[in-house]
Parts: sequence; C-alpha cells; structure tokens
Amino acid sequence: MAITPWKLLIRSTLICGLTGTVLFGLALKRIEPLPLSAAPLKFEAKSAHQYMSKLAKGFENRVTWSESRRKAAQWLKDEFKKLGYSPRGLQFSEVIDGKKYTDLENVFVEKRGMSHPDEIIVAMAHYDITDTTVEGAMDDASGVGVVLELARAFSKTQSDRTLVFLLTDSEEFGSFWGARAFAKNYEKADKIVAAVNVDFLAPEKQKQILTLCDGLKTGFTPLWLREMALDSLRSFGQVDAADMSHILEFVQRAVQIPAADHGAFLAAGIPAFNWVGQTENFTHDMAHYHHTSHDVAEAMQPESFDQAGKAAERLIHSINALPKLPHDFKSSSYWKVSPHLYIEGWAATLLHILAFIPFLLYSIAKLRTTFREYPRDQVLAVFGNEAKSIGILLGSLLLGYVVMLLLPALNIITQYETFPATQKSLLLYTPNVIALLIVAGSVIGVYWLFRLIFSEPEDTIAHVKIRHAFHSGFLTVIIFLALLKNSYLAVLLLLPPAYFWTSVRDRRRVHGRILNFLLLGGGAITLVTAVAVLTTIFHVGVAYWWLFLSASYGLISAYAVVLFLMAVAILLRLFRSFVLCL
Repeated sequence: MAITPWKLLIRSTLICGLTGTVLFGLALKRIEPLPLSAAPLKFEAKSAHQYMSKLAKGFENRVTWSESRRKAAQWLKDEFKKLGYSPRGLQFSEVIDGKKYTDLENVFVEKRGMSHPDEIIVAMAHYDITDTTVEGAMDDASGVGVVLELARAFSKTQSDRTLVFLLTDSEEFGSFWGARAFAKNYEKADKIVAAVNVDFLAPEKQKQILTLCDGLKTGFTPLWLREMALDSLRSFGQVDAADMSHILEFVQRAVQIPAADHGAFLAAGIPAFNWVGQTENFTHDMAHYHHTSHDVAEAMQPESFDQAGKAAERLIHSINALPKLPHDFKSSSYWKVSPHLYIEGWAATLLHILAFIPFLLYSIAKLRTTFREYPRDQVLAVFGNEAKSIGILLGSLLLGYVVMLLLPALNIITQYETFPATQKSLLLYTPNVIALLIVAGSVIGVYWLFRLIFSEPEDTIAHVKIRHAFHSGFLTVIIFLALLKNSYLAVLLLLPPAYFWTSVRDRRRVHGRILNFLLLGGGAITLVTAVAVLTTIFHVGVAYWWLFLSASYGLISAYAVVLFLMAVAILLRLFRSFVLCL
C-alpha cells in the first residue's frame, strides 16, 4: 500500500532533521582570529568628546537641506585643515520631500599609504541629523567626534595602507544616500578593503558596544573584519563587545534593512561594519534620546568615547599591519552560530533547503494522491479554475503594487529617494488615507473587472481537496523563488506557512473553521513578529504604513514584494476554501 502524504511528511521530517543535525555538526568550523597590533594608541576620549560638543552645540538643526548643515560641513573641513589634511567634498543630489537638492556633501580626507596605497581603510560617521532632534549629540555628533579624533591620532603616523576619514551627509534621509553616493562616485571606492562606521555612542553610562553587520538588501560583513572589530573591543574590556550571532544574525541576514551607513557600503560590495553604543536599557535609549530633543551634548560622557575610539584605532593599526589581506576578504558567505564557531555559506544554504524538503515531498505526494483519487480531467479542470482565480487575485494585487510605485511620481505621496523619512519622523505616524484608498480601490476595481472578463463558474465545494493540492504546489513555487534570492528570508517568512497551511483540513463545523483560521494566521507569525519588533524598538511608525512606504519607495525590493503578494494570494484562497468553506 502506498504511503500517505502525512506519513511521508512525518518520516521525511525525521530524516531531514537527522541529516541536518549531522550536516550542521560536520560543517562547524572554529573562528581563527587575526593578530591585533600592539602599536601605541594616541586616541584621546576628552578630545573626541569636545569635537562632539562643538558640532552638537555649534550647529544645531543641521538637517541635510539646512544652512546649518552647510556651515557644519565647512567647520569639518576647517578642523581637518588644522590637523594638516587637505579636505575634499564630494557633492551629490537627492530628492527630499519633493524638492531636489544638488549641494549635499560628504566631507573626507585621505592619508596615502606607503607600501599598499591602493588598499584603503575608512573610518566614517554621519554629521547630518533628523528633523525630530536639535543637537544630535548621540546620533551622530558622537561618531563624528570619534572620526575627527582618529584623524588627529593618525595625522603624524605613517601607514602602509591608505586611510580615509569620511563624514557623510544624508544618512537620515533617503536610506544612507550620502554613503551610497560615496560608494558610487568616489574614484577609489573599489580599493576600499574595510570601513569602520560609528553610528552613535550611548548617552549616560555606556555598558556595551554592539557590532552590526547587515547590508542594505544585500551584503554582510566578512567574518575576518567582524572578528577583528570584536577582538579590538574586547582587548580593552571596559564594556561588553556585543554581537548579533546565531538566531539574531539569521534574522539580520533575512531582513537586510540596516540602521546606518555601513549597509550602503556592504550593498556596494565594500567590507564594512557599524558600532552602536548601548546602556543597560537600549529600549529606553531609543525611546528617550534617539531622534528626540533630549539628544544633547550634556547626556554624553567622555568615558563613552574611550573604548570605541581606542578600539577603532587599534583595529585600523591591525588591518594596516596585516602583511596580506585574507584571500577572500570580501566574502560574507557564512553563518556565525556562536562566539567561536561558524558554518560556511554552502552548508547554511543546504540546511535551509533541508528545512523545506518534507513540505516538498508532501506536496508531490499529495498531488499524486489527488490524481489517484479523482479523474484526471476533473483534477485538471479544478486546477485550471483555481489557477485562473489565483491569477485574477494576484494580477489585481500586482497592479495595486504598480499604483503604489507611481504614487510619488503622481505627487500623491511626496517624492523621496528610496525611503521617505528616518525613525520617529512624523510622516511615519500619519498614514496618507488618500494614498491607501487609491491603492485599495485600484485592487478592488481591477479584481472586479478581471472577474467580470475572465472568470467562469467555479468548481464546487466538493473539490476543496483538489484545490489544496494546487495551493501546495503554488506555495512550492514561491518557496523556490525565495530560496534563489535569499534563503534566510525564505526560511524566516515561508517556513511557517509551508507547515501551518499544509495542516488545514476540510472542516465544516465552527470549531474546525476556527482551527483552520488559527493555522492560517500561524503562517504569518514570523512576519508579524518582525514588524512588531521594528515598530516598538526602532520606532518606525504605524506598521502597515511603514510597510506601504517601504514598498512604494523601494526600501523593500520588488522581488520580495512580488513573492509576498503571491503568498497573500494563496492565503486568501485558503481562507475562502477552509474558513468560509466556499
């Protein structure tokens, strides 16, 4: 007797679980640290704190488009000149709130290396602020203070590799547009081998410094650079060196929406990472100080600059002292599963695929069972009807997405580059009802029109099992496409639907329908959790409006949006069949 789809699912789950465990164990590798330099350090925390205070107090409200920001850029150039450098300004353009600005400016200096001048190490921070704060001492005058002091510390020191001290504009608007402009337009960007970004140090008493490694839609910090950064922090031991490994790294790699300029560098293929200072209560910091009027110089302690600045100096010395860079110094294909262990990218991808194999086998078995239980012509007819119904629904949703993309060009929502506003911006808390209604109306109108033109009488409720076989097959296609793009994202967002939605059954009674409703909702648990974290810890506004804007401006890629809409189409059809029982 042929094995049933459910028995096949259970057995294959056990086999894949065992195989995955063995593969995980065999693929584990110990992280081999690179040596740190013992060169004497010249970084002075008090000096960095003074730089921070002068920028924060002397140039309040230095939002990207303001005169204060322009004066701050000139002050930065003057400070670099005092240190003996020849400052440069890299100007770029950006559309902010519907207006194009052409005088935005990254400020930087170069210190040419002696033996490896074509290998460049960058220390960077952003000097602009958001429009919801005044001084921006924490975010990011503190990072600017560190970079200026590093420039002073290295001003009279010879280096083998070229050093660049970079202060970017428009980090807060357009999703790191200044860093992107530098990565794109700096004539030696392809020569950058490592970039240290200091987004902000903590106010009050700093307890730890967190290393962030996620790129913007793509890219991740190479392991060698990440470990040297962590080891540089640990070499002082004043505060903890925090790292987002194991499941936290998994989520970072899946979401790929970073919080600072390093993300733009990583997306451009430049090895980079970001340091963020934290107190004991990071949630309080993000609510009380970050992007608020409370972010003032008085809240910053000189001690907070000491470890970050000295660790950055030690890291730069250490990279500079390497006889040769790692042969794969740009490679980010790995998954760090503990402080001392990692698995290579190929093994992580195999584990992700193994997680879906039981569902794939179940779907194939269910398809075969369907063809055995029902006449072939009947199955094909039901499949055809369901494909047409899903096509009508998906087509309507995709046209709604096209309308979303057109909204900025039509001036229904204001034009920005990539994303409209930074965390805590009032724009994120005030949904544009007209825009929402236009998109919703477009979807509903097109759906009604498509139904009128293309639909035929649907199959009966007796065919619900045949429909479900089709749903499983269509979900398999979505999973395959997701794995091709980002296997971490595929597992995070599609693993729950694969097994929750597979478990729905043709239950007619009320309690059965409620169970099916819960199973369908369970498929969205990871998506809901991720959005909840973003809206609570990082204060990105009203959740559905933030997602709407992210899709409209391209912060979330079109590929990901299309896959999401495909999954939504399946969810709605499952709801119709197994909850409404239509």
